[in-house]
Amino acid sequence: MTKILFVCHGNICRSPSAEFYMKELVLRAGLQDEFEIASAATHTDEIGSPVYPPSRKVLEKHGIDCSGKTARLMSKKDYAHYDLLIGMDEENLRDMKRISGGDPENKIHNLLDYADRPGEPVADPWYTRDFDITWRDIGEGCQGLLDSISGIRCVDFSACTERDDFYRILRAIADWPSAFGNNLDAVFHILISPSQKGKRYLLLPPEASAPREAHAYYEKIFEIFDDAGNAVT
Repeated sequence: MTKILFVCHGNICRSPSAEFYMKELVLRAGLQDEFEIASAATHTDEIGSPVYPPSRKVLEKHGIDCSGKTARLMSKKDYAHYDLLIGMDEENLRDMKRISGGDPENKIHNLLDYADRPGEPVADPWYTRDFDITWRDIGEGCQGLLDSISGIRCVDFSACTERDDFYRILRAIADWPSAFGNNLDAVFHILISPSQKGKRYLLLPPEASAPREAHAYYEKIFEIFDDAGNAVT
């Protein structure tokens, strides 16, 4: 079992959002029994407080329930218990190392390091007031984290509203040969090519508010991945 603790300053915005997003990913991947996921704060400002309402609304918008979660303080014992302790910015990392007495086992990491954005902070909505940007940062980081642990690559279609959106994303994840066009036959032939052998993808659907046509096209693409043996179901 892989044990992950997400950490931020107060444990009411970024770290609980990452906790519940990651829980949703592993649930979709059927790996919930292989992970223990939680979150904590580095300071006592909000201990006992629920998830900040705007952050909770973003989670609810994506069908994720965080009810019952209250902020709690990271302790030195957490360093021994968890395999990975993931902070949201450099200040978090410094505070986490202060609490744990260092990082002798190299367990403490920045979330966006897993999104090929080394050293970048997850946008703090407490100051920016833009909770959607924070959500996108958390999504990229958690998807990369899942890939690094399990080898499952997420294909995030959540922002797709029309057919071309799907192919823009597919071209980025599948090393799409230039000779192939934007059609379902091309997707299947690429997925059964030697370069894709053994690769596993977790497909994330369009948001609930996306047009019906986008959801219908997602279902067709999912069937192609499933038929090719690449989809995580």
